[in-house]
Amino acid sequence: MFAALVGLQVAAGLLLRGAWDAWAQALVLLLIVAGAGLGLAVQSAAGRVRLAARGVSVWAGALILLSLASALESPVPAYALPAWAAAAAGLWLIPAATLLDVDERARVEQVVRATGWALTLLAFYQRLHGDARPTAAFPNQNVFAGAILLLLPFAARRRDPLLIGGLLCALWWTRSVGAWLGLAVALLLSRRAVGAAAAWAGAFAGGVGLVAAYAKLESPETLHRWAWWAAAWRMGYSSPILGLGPGSFAYALPAYTPAGAGLSTLYAHQHFLETFAERGGLYLILWVGGLAVLLWRARPGLRVGLVAALVHGLVDYPLSIPGIFWLFCLSAGWTLPESDEAAAVRGGWRISSAAAALSVAMALGYWIQRGWHAERLRARAVDDFALGVSPRRVAEELAESERLRPHPETARFSAELALSRAAAGDQPGRRLVQAAAELERAALLDPYRASNWSLLETVYRRLGRPADAANARRRGALTCPSLRGELS
Repeated sequence: MFAALVGLQVAAGLLLRGAWDAWAQALVLLLIVAGAGLGLAVQSAAGRVRLAARGVSVWAGALILLSLASALESPVPAYALPAWAAAAAGLWLIPAATLLDVDERARVEQVVRATGWALTLLAFYQRLHGDARPTAAFPNQNVFAGAILLLLPFAARRRDPLLIGGLLCALWWTRSVGAWLGLAVALLLSRRAVGAAAAWAGAFAGGVGLVAAYAKLESPETLHRWAWWAAAWRMGYSSPILGLGPGSFAYALPAYTPAGAGLSTLYAHQHFLETFAERGGLYLILWVGGLAVLLWRARPGLRVGLVAALVHGLVDYPLSIPGIFWLFCLSAGWTLPESDEAAAVRGGWRISSAAAALSVAMALGYWIQRGWHAERLRARAVDDFALGVSPRRVAEELAESERLRPHPETARFSAELALSRAAAGDQPGRRLVQAAAELERAALLDPYRASNWSLLETVYRRLGRPADAANARRRGALTCPSLRGELS
């Protein structure tokens, strides 16, 4: 059962745009929770629960708990908690891999291989239809390149030269310099396992990649990366223990870059700096230390994809995409032997243990479903407003979304709806007060969005409350550099 669950998670993560969209993440998370809960319940009722390797379970569990603490303490918890859940879904794969025997691992590898073929054929289809840089099922070429680096070792272990050739063609089409450098470094470090020919090919690819990288030194994309990396370092330095929370980089970026710099991005394009910024130094040390131990003990052939992905992660962000991170964690788990540990469940504890496993799974599933439903209600409200649906109905949808899961975008749109109703003459005074309350909540949930503070200041002035308006401006200036100059 766990083999099917692991295979489905990785395949779905890759085929559903890297599980980049919120609905895809929720779907896969519900699958994991339901499958794991049912599996534990069945084993508990049978009286014997298989246990993952103890050391790696403690390591992965500590990472999950540290990341959860970062999410709970984050200035933007509405974004941090879903990002934590997606990362935790990857980390669980590392100990879960030790529950699989040789035959089960072979079946999972066949699923990954089939997924690799689907992505490769899709890339060739896109290329034949005029796309010079196909993305397959991913948001962009660099993410696809990150997936290819991790898929290549699976194709090699399944002895599928056609798939290897197809993946390398697709990697060439992505034009990802960082990915080629990562592959070159990985092949050179594993030259005894991959053979002299592959090592020399890696050396050639690395040389070409270095020349290409040198040619890009003064390009905007390189200069922007330096700025993003500096901002990520400042974020981590400002909160060195727990960071600003998983997934917080994009939202906190305006507070750590000069006003008007125009450096918006979702990711830091550097895995380790982004990890430091979002999860803090403790998590980074534990993560890097554990990976170092895994890589040191692993057979050379099992290190290739991991090393290539980590080197690629020095200059790009595929490991920030859930589906790619899940495949990375599975590859890390593949370096570990099968666990022979188990726990006996005796007598009356069998039913209670099974019930507890199902209860925890149901609670987690309920939490995931609430977030998904809240997202859908907010999206429906936005669409209904654009279609001219009754403002009262739109307000009810937003209120229900807010009840299910507070979110800064829900509060912001509720404020905009209230302002539009005030402009239409629908109880203007009451609507302005309502807009101010919604904007206060939006600013509390996302203090880095300057327009929340500016609009809040405007609403307070319209209400004849200049002191509150000035206070809103001052509070916003603490996190938004663009508001500081107007105060001086």
